[in-house]
Amino acid sequence: MSSHLTPGAYPTKMMSFSSYPGFLESLDDFYVMDSGLVMLQTTNNVFNMTLYDYATPKALLAWQRVRLSNWLASDGEQWAFLLAQFNSGTYNNQYMVLDLNRVHINRSIDDGALWVVEQIPGYVGSGDETEILRDGYWASYNVPFFEKVYNMSGYPEVAEKVGPDATYQLCPRAKIFRRDQGNVKDMASMQYIMRYNDYTLDPYSEKDPMNAICSRGDLQEKPEAGGCYDTKVTDYFMAMKSTAWAENGPTHQGLSPFSWSKSGLTDPHLGQPDIFDFGFIEMTPHLP
Repeated sequence: MSSHLTPGAYPTKMMSFSSYPGFLESLDDFYVMDSGLVMLQTTNNVFNMTLYDYATPKALLAWQRVRLSNWLASDGEQWAFLLAQFNSGTYNNQYMVLDLNRVHINRSIDDGALWVVEQIPGYVGSGDETEILRDGYWASYNVPFFEKVYNMSGYPEVAEKVGPDATYQLCPRAKIFRRDQGNVKDMASMQYIMRYNDYTLDPYSEKDPMNAICSRGDLQEKPEAGGCYDTKVTDYFMAMKSTAWAENGPTHQGLSPFSWSKSGLTDPHLGQPDIFDFGFIEMTPHLP
């Protein structure tokens, strides 16, 4: 793979992403590019605090490296190469880059269609995981996929203390996705699984509202303003038009809608509605 880029010949001319007024990036990393790339991420923990010795000011912040990778990369492998440059060791995630140019609906999926990248301080691992996608689906759990990243991050030591919930194969989300992914047949069922939280009845959730696809930290015994804030969903044809479905706020699928006044939380929330009782809306960029 060549890392050389011809000035002015950048693959991405337009980038659509979920964000907030005044921000130049997507804080939750959901990007759709007119180059045919789609990028999203889930954040991984770093339990091994010694890794932060590798953090250095001679670096670029994660959001800067992400945006540059989005603009300059023509495929997932090049995106991974660019993201790894000047690793800040902050905001450590699993990034998933889907190359729609290598997806041929009802025919085939070419190698390089799904490139997975995982960053920790001092190291970035990546690889072509298209073979897993060909088997049916790829899911992400906020647990490192690459064994080296998993081990370096300190997950084995945590798993010894808390059990299989801290492992890649047996964490709650992995078990729920493995059980229910076959029910996804269309956009409605995709939206459903991405908002899924049946923690009171689902045995894999173990009565914990955080052990779900769309977690609800406000429903824990000690409530916190954390978990699944919103959901974005797209498909091949929508992404080709830089379009996605989005729903704002924590899931209320079978649960009471989140309410600031009833939650007991005191986190600042100036300008927000008291109750988040919204549905999915279609988001399409308006071009000049």
